[in-house]
Amino acid sequence: MTHPPDDPLAGVEKARELQGAAVSSSDHGRPAVAIRQLRAGLVLLDTAEPVGEVTELRARLLVSLAWAESERGDTDLGLRLLDEAEQLISPDQLGLLHAQRAVLLRRRGHNEIALQYFDSAIALLRERDQPLDLVKALSNRSLAHLDAGRVGQARADLRRSEQIATRHGMDLLLAVIHVNLAGIDVVAGDLPSALRRFAESRAEYERVAPSRLALVAIERAHALVAAGLFAAADRELAGAIEEAARHELTHQHADALQARAEAALLADLPVEAAAYARQAKAEFLGRANARRAALLSLIELRAEAAIGDPLAVADRARRLAPRLGALGLAEDERVAGLVAVRALVAGGQAVRAARLMGRYDGTARGDRLDTRLVRRLALAELAFAAGRRTEGLRQLRTGLASVQKHRAQFGSLDLQTGSSVHGRDLARAGLSEALAAGSVPAIYRWSERARAQALLLPSVKPPEDPAIATALEELRQTQYRLRSEELAGRPAAELRSRIDLLQRRIREHHWSAPGLRTAGPSLADFAAVKEELGDAALVSYLRDGEVLRALIVVDGSARVLQLGSYAEGAESVLRLRADLDAQAGRALSPRMASSLKDATRSDAERLGAMVLDPLLSWIADRPLVVVPTGALVTVPWSVLTDRPVTVAPSATTWYAARTGSRPSRGGVLLVAGPGNERGAAEVGEIARLYPGSSVLTGDAATPAATLDGLGTASVVHLAAHGHHQPENALFSRLDLAGGSLFGYDFQGSSPPETVILSSCDLGLSDVLPGDETLGLSTALLAAGATTVIASVARVADRTAMEVMVRYHQNTLRGESPAAALASSGSSAFICLGGH
Repeated sequence: MTHPPDDPLAGVEKARELQGAAVSSSDHGRPAVAIRQLRAGLVLLDTAEPVGEVTELRARLLVSLAWAESERGDTDLGLRLLDEAEQLISPDQLGLLHAQRAVLLRRRGHNEIALQYFDSAIALLRERDQPLDLVKALSNRSLAHLDAGRVGQARADLRRSEQIATRHGMDLLLAVIHVNLAGIDVVAGDLPSALRRFAESRAEYERVAPSRLALVAIERAHALVAAGLFAAADRELAGAIEEAARHELTHQHADALQARAEAALLADLPVEAAAYARQAKAEFLGRANARRAALLSLIELRAEAAIGDPLAVADRARRLAPRLGALGLAEDERVAGLVAVRALVAGGQAVRAARLMGRYDGTARGDRLDTRLVRRLALAELAFAAGRRTEGLRQLRTGLASVQKHRAQFGSLDLQTGSSVHGRDLARAGLSEALAAGSVPAIYRWSERARAQALLLPSVKPPEDPAIATALEELRQTQYRLRSEELAGRPAAELRSRIDLLQRRIREHHWSAPGLRTAGPSLADFAAVKEELGDAALVSYLRDGEVLRALIVVDGSARVLQLGSYAEGAESVLRLRADLDAQAGRALSPRMASSLKDATRSDAERLGAMVLDPLLSWIADRPLVVVPTGALVTVPWSVLTDRPVTVAPSATTWYAARTGSRPSRGGVLLVAGPGNERGAAEVGEIARLYPGSSVLTGDAATPAATLDGLGTASVVHLAAHGHHQPENALFSRLDLAGGSLFGYDFQGSSPPETVILSSCDLGLSDVLPGDETLGLSTALLAAGATTVIASVARVADRTAMEVMVRYHQNTLRGESPAAALASSGSSAFICLGGH
């Protein structure tokens, strides 16, 4: 408890110090501390004569307390404190009070009234006398303009505030301004620029306000969701929610929950999305922010549309739409109307849906991608319900073209693959309609539109940055040291933290790379694919809801078969790969070895009975080109069949690899990594097959030497320990002398035609919506490699060496990569790509 000092003048001076300390506490994300300091200052002023500077200081304390209380969630109390301050404040401080009132009114959802107060405040504030207050007012007004969809005015306010803050050395406010500029880039649709700004802003916050990093994480999460990286967004938000709760930042806590609801909705997790939305809505209602609460109601409804009664959802959406409009949220009003339209169609009330669509079928410049895609879905579903199939498919195609245009802005492979999630519902609807109609050419076209679109974009080399090159090299060395420490049994927490930091820097740098904004090649013509197959058969696996189907093309004819449950097939793949992992390189008792062999045989038969046996009467013993879906991308085909199997991301990428031209190369590069007992012997055996080949072993097998060799060879064989890294797949790596090669090393490179990864696991990939895959093998294919040989499970060293030597012997006899692998006893190795 603070007691008034005997000397009133000393109390005034102490109150002034507390006011300054409280402002710093608020700026650094500690509102609870600020409130204690401000209330202590007010107590100190109680014994001072209420005139002159004392009255003015009390007013300033009340204004600061209003802000801190609103940060804690009590906006009503904040507004009452401002009313009290207004009775005391001098005319030259009225601009500050108006600016603070505007901030609180915006938090209550009264955006237009807030803008009026902002305008009044900025007209009263002068840079010469109140530069800090003017910068804050301009920065906050920009957010109100952004809420109203006035992007140009928002950016202009921020640019002006940035200039003033720079002139006066306001580092913390500059960090805030740069985060807000990144947010404007998100709204404007320039996501590479937004992600670059967020990375720069994070570095600023780490320097000037590390306690407020949660703010950057929340704002950046919106960009990650827009880019389709919902998993990365959710990881950031989980930490931000914990941080906001720890510092009692209730406004940021609610913001983070809303962003997490949006991420869950994009991740196709409607139950979780609805739960986060309800929690965030309760927090916004607690501070009487009807505007934000209404937005959360819309997110909740969109989640429930996937799991609830469609007519109940339609009724609630129809009631919500005008509320959103009344709150000045015109675009969200249209989205709510479209949710109601789709729910009515799903509930069998297409006539009512059509009437409602007449009210909400509109577009506005600057509409979010999500809004445009929901509109296309609603129009398509209405058309299908009315029997206008051609019109419905046209709407879906137009929507997917928007997604492809959105994807083309990115130069980073993980953003290109992640953005496919935005087209998930459109692609599902198109494939489902094609399957229902039974048109095989249409099924082919929609299956191709629904998968691996990122690999159709041209490869982009990220911008040169010496700092990132240094970070990548440091990452190699740090992981090398980490491995040594782990083997020695020593603690290595600091090394792991450093690795996390370096990976984030490298990943964010690649995210900022702009794409070439070209659409990439069109889908391969079905007739051309049939002709190119020759005597091989194409099997394109399709997921129709929970049902697995296969499109089969043989001798120019095609048909579709229903195979069974996708979930059962995915589970069988996981069981079989686990069997292979358990057997690889382990000394097993005869009984255990026999038991594992029996389990492998049983699981292989179960998987084969689903994905291969039903096709045999059509495909006979032909070589296969397999286009997998979901978990089937990691099927170890050689365990199921001894025929040649090429695994292609799509028929279009397979056709492009087969028919595209490549620069003529003739070299062979053979590399053996360290700690691999059979590596040097393996490349030595293979080198005898290729006189004049380049061989890197021992200390010479460095990442730099290997990368240099990639640019001139036509065949590269890498015998090294490999590690697939889930959740950050482009950091999957090959361990070489003194460091690792990562998936990121191949972006923008010019790889050889054929790459053999004689390692465990590097045929694995993260599978994303749209059957986009992300891993080391994907990075090589995206960069231009035609064929990648890699393993989808662990392989014993001796087995790997025998298989690899036979593989090269077979290719030298003229066999294709798939045929050479099939006849080498390839175990868990698969042939990915175009041959």
